[in-house]
Amino acid sequence: MKDILFFLSLVTCGLALYVDQGIPYNDGPLKVGELTVSITVDASPKHVKVYFPLEVGDYAVIYFLGGLNTLVPAEFYSIFLTKLASHGFFVFGVDYDYPLMHRGLRLNPTVGQDIDKYFKEIEFLMKYMDNKTVSVPRWDYVGLMCHSAGCDVSIRMIETEKYPFISTAFLEPYSQIIRQPVNYTIPGLMYGTQLAEEGFPPCNIKGYDFEQFYEQWKCPRIAIEAADFGHCDILDPLGWEGCHVTHFCKTTNNTRLDIYRQFVQGVMASFFVSTLQGREGVIEYITDPSKLILKCLVSKSDIHC
Repeated sequence: MKDILFFLSLVTCGLALYVDQGIPYNDGPLKVGELTVSITVDASPKHVKVYFPLEVGDYAVIYFLGGLNTLVPAEFYSIFLTKLASHGFFVFGVDYDYPLMHRGLRLNPTVGQDIDKYFKEIEFLMKYMDNKTVSVPRWDYVGLMCHSAGCDVSIRMIETEKYPFISTAFLEPYSQIIRQPVNYTIPGLMYGTQLAEEGFPPCNIKGYDFEQFYEQWKCPRIAIEAADFGHCDILDPLGWEGCHVTHFCKTTNNTRLDIYRQFVQGVMASFFVSTLQGREGVIEYITDPSKLILKCLVSKSDIHC
């Protein structure tokens, strides 16, 4: 932890942070590269996929934790994460146990919950990414983003107060520890989908979902629920097909997935361009219901603290 704080004291003297000036629901203007940080080749604590701008500059960081307590590989979200990075972010997708299939999907209740390993990965990436790309990740501007039960990991990371995360976004979150008001204050976005709690088996449970997160969170907070879409619809085609064919999580059909991913990346871009990059006014793309490009059943916010 001391290594993290020392490193942060050094990076704060970098260039001006990139700020995206476009409409969040469009792709960002930056071309995006991708690299893999390997446990075996790079001696990384965990397997990581990195999506980053290819242009010279300083960029805010989004630390992403996927579903099933980060057991769903980050590469299953590559379309979404690439689009988000194009708005001027380094996006680090952390895989707790990769490749998952080599264990035959033998899960246990404690997998993904060794929170210290996620902080060790941040420490490693701070050093590993130094001069690795022409673009520079700014570790003093870091937000958390999670999907599904990966949000249980996010909550536990925030509660430790080991890292100064600036903001956090919960995509269709599930956690059993959000049962009472939180005692910390960072901007939070809670995003849900209509189909996530439908079907059998459902992929989320009322009382542990985005509404519960919003209820227990402090201002500033935003909640959105998209109509007619489900838990797996954010995934790349391979991951989506696995859910759709097996009926594991109720999905829509495949005719509107492109516009849906475009919507979700726009919601996340609006939130992080506002909270990490500091652009004024862009938050209205998700707090003003008239600016949402898809039908939403829930759109509420509490941001004037």
